[in-house]
Amino acid sequence: MADLSHFIFTGRLTQDATVRTLATGKKVLNANVAINTGYGEYKKTMFVKVQMWGERGDKIVQYLKKGTAISCDGIPERNEYDTREGQHYVEFVVNTNEINFVGSKPQAQQSQDDSSTEYPDDIPF
Repeated sequence: MADLSHFIFTGRLTQDATVRTLATGKKVLNANVAINTGYGEYKKTMFVKVQMWGERGDKIVQYLKKGTAISCDGIPERNEYDTREGQHYVEFVVNTNEINFVGSKPQAQQSQDDSSTEYPDDIPF
């Protein structure tokens, strides 16, 4: 049942996404997403790391800024590691091929687009 291991979620970026090039020449986009569940005193936030391999991530990284709402579909991975200080960490990583933007454009970009719209003086109503 390996084909059922997809994780689909929506959340907001906690910081600007980054792209790095590995020694092998492959590029990888890294982003951190906050996913909120529940409400009021039962509200919880889960933080998920998102990775996108290849040139696709290099093309969209400029649009993935802190606070941007996105949805992802990918394969989940659980990574565990220990720091030099002896702390044990578990992180949840999603390897995705698809990142979609949710919601409207940022306010600054909307105002620039709206100001360029010209209306003729002879509107027939």
